[in-house]
Amino acid sequence: MKAAVISAPYRFNIEEHDVPTPNAGEVLIRVHAVGICGSDVHGMEADGGQRRQPGLIMGHEAAGEIAAVGADVTSWKVGDRVAIDPQLSCGYCYACERGWKNLCENGVTIGSSRKQLTHGTMREYIAVPTRQIYRLPDNVSFDEGATLDFVGNAVHVLNRSNSKLGDTFLIIGTGAIGLIAVQLAKLRGAGKIIAVDTSDAKLKLAKQFGADRTINPLKEDVLTVVRAETGGYGAEIVLEMVGLSATYATAVQAAKMQGTVMALGFAADEVTLPSQALLFNEVTIVGCTGFSFEGTTVLNMIADGRIDVKPLITHEYPLEHIEDGFKVLLDKQAEAIKVIIHP
Repeated sequence: MKAAVISAPYRFNIEEHDVPTPNAGEVLIRVHAVGICGSDVHGMEADGGQRRQPGLIMGHEAAGEIAAVGADVTSWKVGDRVAIDPQLSCGYCYACERGWKNLCENGVTIGSSRKQLTHGTMREYIAVPTRQIYRLPDNVSFDEGATLDFVGNAVHVLNRSNSKLGDTFLIIGTGAIGLIAVQLAKLRGAGKIIAVDTSDAKLKLAKQFGADRTINPLKEDVLTVVRAETGGYGAEIVLEMVGLSATYATAVQAAKMQGTVMALGFAADEVTLPSQALLFNEVTIVGCTGFSFEGTTVLNMIADGRIDVKPLITHEYPLEHIEDGFKVLLDKQAEAIKVIIHP
């Protein structure tokens, strides 16, 4: 089988590897679609370079078709269409026992080298345990199924936000997850949705998905607009989807008294926060990572049209042109959102 192996930042060798044999409790999946995540891009850079090291087969947003089943697998069969949960969990630690598989103490993510080299889905075949797969509804394509992970992240953030009907949502960063968050905030009964990004194309999509007001910080002051839109008080729920000190500072300063900042953005190991706004307004910061029980919900909501991922898929390439996928993501003029690779 063909596999894309990292040789240097944003460079890959297309190599021939043996097709894996599924062990007991595993299935072999013929991969049909893999998304390139923002963490795949940043994971090769200086502040996160340990996450995507040379020698790794990356890729964690994937969907495909079962090609073989291991011993003792009875609930799945060859030909079943599936999406992959890339968060490999042990099933027995403190977090797993409580259903928090995204926080597994022994967990690793496929396609990552952060804890150990764990090969991912940028190849034609991968073997995974059956607990890592979700059945694709008949009307959900492989490309749509490959969005499970990042849509799951967005659903997890909204579930942890404890928002109320009529709350104002401020969403800082309208990449793939942020644009799904706009849709979810609308479904959750937001009174007003304000979206922030430096890309006018992404802000246009945010408007299409339900944002009431958009802000390009290169053209307008975010805090001034937010205060004008909220009677001077700020937003009840702020979603930080970028991960820089500057954007986290804006998130805290834009939150209402006793408002909540949902922290998902991760572009640096450390960020600084404005302590006066944090303390004197009693702002709550809630950390978020991955998703736990939301996988089936995600796929059902895509199937019935409540979540629309199709406009986010802006570019598609065969495995042999994976470097082109990274080039278009690194090119700010290309306005790429989600790039799908077809092994």
